[in-house]
Amino acid sequence: MNSSRPKLSVSILDTKRITPAEWDGYQSFPTITKVNEDFLVGFRRAVNIHPDLRGVMDHGMAGDIYTTRSTDDGLTFKKPNLVISHATDKTNEHDALVTALDTERVVMITRTHTAELRRNYFSLSTDGGKSFPQRRPLDPPGGEWASFGHFIPSQDKAIFIGTFYNGAGCGTFKLNPETLEISHQSFMFKHTENFRMNETSITRLKSGRILALIRQQPCYEGLFKSHSDDEGLTWSTPVSIGLYGEAPALLLLPNGNVLMIYRGMIRKNRRCRVALSLSKDGGETWSHPQTLAWYKGGRFHGGYGDLALNSKGQIIAVYYISRKHEAPTVERMLIEINQ
Repeated sequence: MNSSRPKLSVSILDTKRITPAEWDGYQSFPTITKVNEDFLVGFRRAVNIHPDLRGVMDHGMAGDIYTTRSTDDGLTFKKPNLVISHATDKTNEHDALVTALDTERVVMITRTHTAELRRNYFSLSTDGGKSFPQRRPLDPPGGEWASFGHFIPSQDKAIFIGTFYNGAGCGTFKLNPETLEISHQSFMFKHTENFRMNETSITRLKSGRILALIRQQPCYEGLFKSHSDDEGLTWSTPVSIGLYGEAPALLLLPNGNVLMIYRGMIRKNRRCRVALSLSKDGGETWSHPQTLAWYKGGRFHGGYGDLALNSKGQIIAVYYISRKHEAPTVERMLIEINQ
């Protein structure tokens, strides 16, 4: 990899918690998508747990899924709407991956996480994400798995490409939103006894190439990249990008650059942060991290951000964070990239 890194400088315009001030619990895993002129955020809220249990279940238990919507370019968000209730379904929800497919259809992938059931589900809203119908299982072959990041459309817009991890490895699959048919499961990496790659985000570059950033587990070298030039049928061998962290999410900017938000980590140090990095050459090289916020309470108490671009050219970043050793809350940050 070229050792010369691009430069990234950002200005933070505003930071705001977007969940009710009176809420407690473990709020986490937000994603954001643009639906017409609105921005829809999906996230998880779980019952907070005693500190003695955090080594066993650090993400909280009894997880519900909510959405919240902004109609003013991400400046403010409305009262969250409960979509999936643990009290009703007893499924301990993880993840709320929302992606707008067009002006009316929004897909949500959620993941149950209990001792008896670990499974992904799919719900397709046809009213712009205002409501989500009964979920259906989303079961690519190969055993237990999970999804991460946004769907992207195929070149012909007929189907959508998503990512999977766990089971035998990590990679992509294709989903027909009309029939819910799953096809073309392709691996980027197959797990070995001691080495895995899992959470994977993808975006399509202006060239048509699909770029993937992948989390390494355990985190020896940090984030890896791969690419596909045949619509996700085959992938290049993943290689390290030289950034130490987890949970990447990608945004293609209008000028063709790629912005990434991720959980920034420091080797042999407990300090963790919400961080940004920029690539100007299609993912070949990445800038040094730009820190948006440091957080308290250890590795699992922040990160997992996502990005969107508003009509003013500002970046909307959503993430979860613990600022005072309390349980994490969901925030949004408005950012400008300095030219």
